[in-house]
Amino acid sequence: MAKADITTVLFGLDGVIVDTEKEYDKFWSEIAEENDFKIDHFASIIKGMTLNSVIELYFAISTPEEKMAIRRACSQVEQSIDYTKVVIPGVLEFINYLKDKEYKIGLVTSSPPTKVQVVLDQLGLSDTFDTIITSDSIKRGKPDPMGYVLAKTNLGVQSNECVVFEDSFTGIKAATYAFMRVIGVATTLSVDFLKDYTYNTVHDFSDLEHLKTFLD
Repeated sequence: MAKADITTVLFGLDGVIVDTEKEYDKFWSEIAEENDFKIDHFASIIKGMTLNSVIELYFAISTPEEKMAIRRACSQVEQSIDYTKVVIPGVLEFINYLKDKEYKIGLVTSSPPTKVQVVLDQLGLSDTFDTIITSDSIKRGKPDPMGYVLAKTNLGVQSNECVVFEDSFTGIKAATYAFMRVIGVATTLSVDFLKDYTYNTVHDFSDLEHLKTFLD
C-alpha cells in the first residue's frame, strides 16, 4: 500500500496552543486538597480528560451541589485567563502556514465550547479551524479516540493523512488509538518521556522548517 500524503493537521488545545498548565495545576491541586484526596500529582493524572469524566470518576460520591460548585469554579478559572499571554511560541504562525498551504486543520479538545470560544476569540482563531471537537461533541473523552475519529470523519480524511500535536499522555493515547501520526509537544511532559510514545517531539512551534518535516 502506498504511503498516504499528509493532508490534515489536528491540534489539542491546552498545552499545545495555550500553556495553561500552571492555572489548572493550581486549581485541581486545591480541589484535591479540599477533598482530602490521597492521590499524588492529581492535576497531571486527569490532564486531557473532560470535566464530566473527572467528576464521574473522582467525585462520584459528592453531592450534586458539590459537583456543581466544582463546575462553576473551573469555568471561572477558564474565563479569567488572558490566553494571549500564554500562547505556545510559534503556534499561530504555524497555523497560518498550514492555512496558506491549504492543509485541513482541526481542534480536538476535552474543554467545553464556552471556554474554547473564549480562547479562539482572544487569539483571533474563531474562523480558522475546519472542524472543532469539544467536550460537548463526544460521549467519551481522551484517552478514548472518539474525538479524533470524529474530527477525521468531519473532514472526510483517513487516519494516515493526519498529523496530531498533543502534550498530554491521555491525548497522545487517543490520537494513537485513532492510528494517527502523533507529535509530542513537551510543555507538560519531558521529551525523554514523549519520545517513546510519539512519532517525534517538539518543545514548541518556533522552528517552522523542522515542523515541515512532519508533513512529509
